[in-house]
Amino acid sequence: EDVVADLESRPVRVSYCPACSFPAEYCEFSGKLEACKPWLEEQMVQVQNLKEKGKVKKKTEEGVKELPGGKKKKKTLQEVLVSVNKRGGRKHITNVKGMDMFGHKLDEIAKAFKKSLSCGASVISLPGQPDSIDIQGDVQDTLLERLPTKFKVPKELIFKMVDKQNVPAF
Repeated sequence: EDVVADLESRPVRVSYCPACSFPAEYCEFSGKLEACKPWLEEQMVQVQNLKEKGKVKKKTEEGVKELPGGKKKKKTLQEVLVSVNKRGGRKHITNVKGMDMFGHKLDEIAKAFKKSLSCGASVISLPGQPDSIDIQGDVQDTLLERLPTKFKVPKELIFKMVDKQNVPAF
């Protein structure tokens, strides 16, 4: 812990590629990646040696994947959430989230829902949220029956929204 605290208090030393003059994390964007590869491989060996000696420690949380550039991406749980929202008056919209985590293409699933349920369905992309499928009407019960059989989604991973809480559907 002392090593980590010591590293955080000092300025970071950035090493630049002699071929493209970019930092190592950005060599792939320089257009000269082939020229940069030997230097990058040498840098990776040096960094690996430092880690093995214990001079550099990085805190990694469980369930967090570190992307290039220092960004972190949390692993999402594989589950399907089916919810029904009121649209106005007596109209409803059924929302299905998480189908893409099971290897299905959302466009194809929306098309299958349109055919089998005889209603409108579309893929919705909102910033900061996973893509979902909106289906016209309250078809939650029908969907809960068809998801395990037609789309091979395990029953224990299907949830429905009841009073703003995720409840197992089965």
